Amino acid sequence: MDREANVSGILSETVDVIGGAGRAVLIYVLVLGLFSGFGGLFGLVSMDEGLFSARWIGGGIDTQTAGLFQGLFGVGNVVLFVIASYFLLVQMMQSLGRSMTAGARFWSFVGMSIIAVIGVGIGFVLLIIPGIIVMVRWSAANGYLLGGEHSITDSLGASWEATKGHGWSIFGAGLLLTIGVAVLNSIIVGVVLGTGLATGGGGLASPMFALGVTLSSFVEAFGNAVNFAFSMAVFHLVAPADTSVADVFE
Repeated sequence: MDREANVSGILSETVDVIGGAGRAVLIYVLVLGLFSGFGGLFGLVSMDEGLFSARWIGGGIDTQTAGLFQGLFGVGNVVLFVIASYFLLVQMMQSLGRSMTAGARFWSFVGMSIIAVIGVGIGFVLLIIPGIIVMVRWSAANGYLLGGEHSITDSLGASWEATKGHGWSIFGAGLLLTIGVAVLNSIIVGVVLGTGLATGGGGLASPMFALGVTLSSFVEAFGNAVNFAFSMAVFHLVAPADTSVADVFE
């Protein structure tokens, strides 16, 4: 491999993955950003302590009905996120030139995602550090699963073994990416809301505030895309394409 699985190598590979699947990333960000932004604008999602929820209630819709709308929108948001994320990962895998077996592995992806969320959640309950360790060591699991040669548990196990010795590099690169996306979101929303306040139109129902929420939704969607690109970059670096499955466990 040309790159090593160190901080700079992982960050460079992540950028390459985003660029290689640029069209898919753009579609992903637009679809999820527009959907989430729509929910924020019309009070269908809980944002900033439910500030937008009052818009529905104040518009003649009672609390119970507003809660039903929010619940349905939340389910739809999760379903859209999972489906869009799977297809984005497939495009990223293909952009890397990695082999994939015939047939979709969507339900395996759903199952592994649920297990990963539970595992990481339990880890964070146990004083946070175990959760970070699990996140780092399972970061390459998406690539193993999409390759089609591993089951759900085998993908998690293969990622755990392959990332051995690269934990600090993966953690460092992931932390830098997380900070970068957070700063980007703060800058965009801050500039928009600051402009609204400076022009006297920064109220909660103002166009500038609505624009800030919408832009924040796009940044959040882009952050998710970056996280997936990061996971594929880690996989690509710790599991060389010419290495057999058996070699990973040696």
